[in-house]
Amino acid sequence: MEKPERDVSMIVFTAAGTQLVSSTTALALVKMVIEDYYGSDELVAQSPLKVEDGGSVWKVTGSRASQQYARGPIEVSVSKLDAAIVSLTF
Repeated sequence: MEKPERDVSMIVFTAAGTQLVSSTTALALVKMVIEDYYGSDELVAQSPLKVEDGGSVWKVTGSRASQQYARGPIEVSVSKLDAAIVSLTF
């Protein structure tokens, strides 16, 4: 998949240090991604999700306990500039 080019408006926002994405928006995005990709059962298992400030990203972490042969807590980093998911791990 090809990475989309940034338009001039995003270059201006970047240069100005503008934060377009709030912690609330990042949390909503991560919830949608978990449910769409992994299913509603996984979203329930990861709840509640916690959001922390990670500098240029919002770090969203699930609360699922690690178990043998099962996913542990999800960890997703969402760009404060454009809501790009820059990492997604379990």
